[in-house]
Formats: sequence, structure tokens, C-alpha cells
Amino acid sequence: MGQLHRIKNEGSGRVGDDKMIQHPRREHCVLVFLLLALPACTPNQDQVAEETIQDESWIPESPISSLESCVVTKIIDGDTIHCEPVGRIRFIGMDTPERGQKPFGPMATEALSLLTPIGSEVTIEFDVDRIDRYQRILGYVWANNEMVNWRLVRDGYALLATFPPNVAHVDQFVEAQTAAREEGIGLWAVSGFECTPADFRKKAC
Repeated sequence: MGQLHRIKNEGSGRVGDDKMIQHPRREHCVLVFLLLALPACTPNQDQVAEETIQDESWIPESPISSLESCVVTKIIDGDTIHCEPVGRIRFIGMDTPERGQKPFGPMATEALSLLTPIGSEVTIEFDVDRIDRYQRILGYVWANNEMVNWRLVRDGYALLATFPPNVAHVDQFVEAQTAAREEGIGLWAVSGFECTPADFRKKAC
């Protein structure tokens, strides 16, 4: 608090009517200092807007190729569902722990079941190759205006897994995995990818 002066109330002459006023000099100095420092502490509005645009640029906003709708009838594991009338669908661009990789496989399956519950209608976006060697339909699954494949990677329940020529959204998946790993969320928080799904299938870990 600044220096205080006591001023006598000239109207009454009583000590009890004296008034206290605050010396303004020190407060003015503090105010000037804060005003001078403010531009250095405040983010540039153009910079904030640019960073926001960059952050949103790798979020899939809508399908970019042919589509087909179906109803989820079974959650097989973290990256595969059965959807009528399309059939067995393997999610493109990502890979989740196998069911035998406990507890990580069941955790990924549960994450998928929350995004595509049984009985819900989803939309399948196709890429170049529509069927894999196991005769599964390959697709990007959309639910509630969001790509589920990308969401599982972004939330840390799936790893990036790229198999050309199905690379339509690979850049977005790369950014999603980088963000999830750096934030330590999902299975990244519990060392769920120390043994990758691919290595587990090869019995390498």
C-alpha cells in the first residue's frame, strides 16, 4: 500500500472525522510498469488464430470417398466390427492390441464399443483397396460425424498402421499418434504399446 496522509476534516475539527487518503505516486509507478509489461505477456491474436487453424487441420472433418451405411451387430476387437449388411470390417490405418494382450486388448475393445455401440448406425468410407487377404472389408468408420479410426489413435488406444495404397488419411493419423504419445493418454499412460500388436502376433514379445 502507498504512503498514507491524515487530513483533518475542516468542517468539524474532530479527530474522528479525519480522512485517510492514499499517496498516488507509488500506485502510478506500478500501473505504468504493468502497462509496459502487458504487450510482452499477451499472445498475439493473429498467432493464436493461426495455431488454432493448424491444430484443427489434421482432424478429419468429413469423408472424402465413397460411402456405405450399416448397423453394428458385433464388436470383435479394438479394430474390427461386424456391421450389417456390409459384413466384417477392419479399420484402416490403425492397429490395436490383440484380445490376448491383457489388459490392453480388452481396454481397446471397450473404447471402440463406446464409440460404436451395438445397434448403432455407422458410415463406412472406403479407400483404394476394399478387401484384405482375410476377406475383411477395409474402411474408415464414421459415427456421430467423427472418424472412429482417427479417434482411437488420438485417444491413445490404437497405433498407426499404414498399408499402401490405403493412405488417404495417413498424415492425420501420424499427427494424432504424436499428440497422444506426447500427452501420455490412453494405453500410452500404462505402457500398453511396449509390445506392439504386430510384434505380439509374431510372438516377438
